[in-house]
Amino acid sequence: MKKNISINLQGIIFYIEEDGYEQLSRYLASIRTYFSNYEGHEEIVADIESRVAEIFAARLSPAKQVITQEDVQYLIGRMGNVTDFEIEEPLEEEIPYNKQQQTEQPVAGPRRLYRDINRKVLAGVCAGIGNYLNIDMLWVRLFFILLVVLGIVSAGVSAATGIILYIVLWIAMPQSAQLPETTIKRLFRDPEDKKVAGVASGIAKYFGVDVAVIRILFLISIFLGGFGLLTYLILWIAVPEAVTLTERMQMQGNPVTLAGIEQTLKDNLNMRDRNGEESTAAKLILLPVRLISQIFNWLGRALGPILAVLITLIRIGAGVFLLIISVALTIALFSTFFVSLGIVDEAQWVNLGDFPASVFLEGFPRLGLVAGFFVGLIPLLLLMFLAIGLLAKRFFLRPIVGWSMFGVWLVSLFVMIAMIIIFSGNFRRSGEVVTSKTMPVGNYKTLTLDAYDTNLEFDNIYIEVKEHGSNNVEIIQRVEAKGKTEEEAKQNARMVTYRVVQQDSVIRFDNSYEFKEGAAFRDQELSLTLMLPQNKPLRLTREFTYMLPGSLFDGDYSNDKIARNTWQVKGNMLECLTCASDTLDTEDAESADMDEDMDLGIAGSVLRHESEYGSNTESFDIKNFDHITVNGPFHVQIRQGSNYSVKVRGDKEDIRRMDVEQDGSELVIGTKRRNFNLFREQDPVLIQIVAPDIRNIALGGAIKADIGNIRGEELSLSFAGAIQSVANVNVRNLQLDVAGASVGKLSGRADNLEMDVTGACKIDANELRANDVDADVTGASQVEVFASTTLRAEATGASSITYRGNPANTTIDSNGPSKVTRR
Repeated sequence: MKKNISINLQGIIFYIEEDGYEQLSRYLASIRTYFSNYEGHEEIVADIESRVAEIFAARLSPAKQVITQEDVQYLIGRMGNVTDFEIEEPLEEEIPYNKQQQTEQPVAGPRRLYRDINRKVLAGVCAGIGNYLNIDMLWVRLFFILLVVLGIVSAGVSAATGIILYIVLWIAMPQSAQLPETTIKRLFRDPEDKKVAGVASGIAKYFGVDVAVIRILFLISIFLGGFGLLTYLILWIAVPEAVTLTERMQMQGNPVTLAGIEQTLKDNLNMRDRNGEESTAAKLILLPVRLISQIFNWLGRALGPILAVLITLIRIGAGVFLLIISVALTIALFSTFFVSLGIVDEAQWVNLGDFPASVFLEGFPRLGLVAGFFVGLIPLLLLMFLAIGLLAKRFFLRPIVGWSMFGVWLVSLFVMIAMIIIFSGNFRRSGEVVTSKTMPVGNYKTLTLDAYDTNLEFDNIYIEVKEHGSNNVEIIQRVEAKGKTEEEAKQNARMVTYRVVQQDSVIRFDNSYEFKEGAAFRDQELSLTLMLPQNKPLRLTREFTYMLPGSLFDGDYSNDKIARNTWQVKGNMLECLTCASDTLDTEDAESADMDEDMDLGIAGSVLRHESEYGSNTESFDIKNFDHITVNGPFHVQIRQGSNYSVKVRGDKEDIRRMDVEQDGSELVIGTKRRNFNLFREQDPVLIQIVAPDIRNIALGGAIKADIGNIRGEELSLSFAGAIQSVANVNVRNLQLDVAGASVGKLSGRADNLEMDVTGACKIDANELRANDVDADVTGASQVEVFASTTLRAEATGASSITYRGNPANTTIDSNGPSKVTRR
């Protein structure tokens, strides 16, 4: 039996055996004697005792609560002796092998990945990865933060990936409190040689460069738009300060041994310049920075308790929010699952997208439904555990349970994918069912077309009109669907019902089709061809106009204007009989109407009201141009008129930085700005261009453009960058070249449409009525077109082309995951 003694090392109580206590006392006494000649030797010894406490704490475990003499010998071997300063010692000293140390050290034998709970911020995942890879854990943390931040900016995909990856590692990695110190240099803020917060000095020590170079770079970048100041503040928050002697040594890359400690102390004695003082110019330059530093330090001390409470509130709020979301999604998942299995009947209120779950999942294999249920349920359970962990400040899920759930999730995912592949065979072939209905309207002078709101949003109805010599209205209804065979596809098409009712001179159309009982979703699409009597006056209700594509009209009209006036069919378009005398329409009404019809995320005509661009205007005397090129962050409005006009509206300073010039028959507009200013909120500049003849429009950068009522023989549109545009044209030949991440909506008419779309673009030319369409789409772009005679469509990469109309000649080519489909 051995006597145990209680000792206090920097506020931590340890129980140590008597023989170990005597050896430790002699060791610490030699350290105090050696460092007694150094200035601040009390602080040096306190830091060394803190390091001793760290090593002892790592040696303890639930099964071992007492420090033995072997532990003290391990400490001396690890830290070194004051008599060994002449010898270069590695960080990890070779120590005698014994069985007890082998069981205590998780790094003995094959290396394993652990969570480091001694250096954790949340769960120790990043600290453990940094220890395993022998890199600074700060870079691992910044990687996860960057992954989440980029995901938030780009719609959340990467953010979810980063969070899920962290949770999976949290579950999969066992924890350890005995991981050794790494030998790598770590990034800290240097409190000994700081001017503001020690960021520049810490970076200089990490990369081994002169601190003056880093400070000069920060000062220069501050005057180049404020980027340097923002970077400095971010690093001030993200990079910890080297407070303890251990951290100061890790900052310089020295081993945490007595020899390393002495070398660090000697280095710190030579931190000043040769003269020992700063120059007068340096003091003047750094005076405002130091004042700001004092303000930040005071705010930190004053707001520290408030920030602590705020962080607690954020943690609790995030936990409550995640718990509510996870519970709500779990209830929705169970409801959908019960509906798909038929346990709950008449559940039209549960939708997947636009379709009821019972219709959408009809015919899906039961095994796939169960697998899909677990694929959705397990992440929601993990989200619940995370929410509870945030509230309780403790994660309750054991690694073995987490691994088991992950295994079930993987098996369920593979089963669900296999069932989806099998289920996709139901969409192998296409079939079409055509029916017609005749309604007598010869006794009525004016015919009214109305719509009935069914409160359904299947939105797969397309309407076209044609004139004929009969006095009756003939409605030709085509329903297209998919199936394993063509006959099965036709049967699926017959599962769709659609209602058209005549009451005197009013013909009312449902705004959506419906499914019969027991129907299954098989990509059903409904198209209506209205054979209307020629020279028959027509009135269209506002509700009915929502069902019509803009390409049916002979011009660009708002819904209000369409509803106010009288129309007649001419060929395959609707011609206005009374619009010439209608002057009630306003620009605002047209913009609001466009806002309802747009489905590409562009609000209205993409431009603001003219009064929102500022009161400063400038006109340029430029004429005789038919080519327009604009590059920069502008809002552009282009119209065809009888005269030439180039006007800009916006901030006076922004207008002054614009380049507006003429190169032959080309109008060229750009910007002189080449730098970024962090502190200036820039409002966009509106450019208004009018010309009698416009043949070419080229836009580049981050432009929002409204191109309206362009008529002529030839027109070329070229968009490169992040262009948001709407355009209404009526030309014989239209060429469209789009690259980057542009979004556009086109309407009007064109005999020939040639498209070349590259990148991640979305182009909606569904309301551009074209006879012949030639579309090449690459990358991850999505394009919709209308072709009435000829279609050549080539899609490569992960792109898609959707076309309407009934072209007699089609040439379709799609490679890989790309697709060309008819809607």
